[in-house]
Amino acid sequence: MAHLTLEQRYAIQYLRNEGLTQSAIAEKIGKDKSVISREIRRNCDMRNGAYRADLAHRKYQERLEQKPKPHNLRNR
Repeated sequence: MAHLTLEQRYAIQYLRNEGLTQSAIAEKIGKDKSVISREIRRNCDMRNGAYRADLAHRKYQERLEQKPKPHNLRNR
């Protein structure tokens, strides 16, 4: 599964500010519309509902760091 890049997140921010629909944004950046919907829902600013690419990318990185790491039992 390919994750969104920071550049794609900036594109989402710009296109949303231009008034494009989630479907139109998805088509422009080459992702499914459900990816865009999920991205906006997970990573918008909870205080005002705005989508900011820098905040979204920070939230994504924090979730990655908090994710439990698999234990490799073969190297013990």
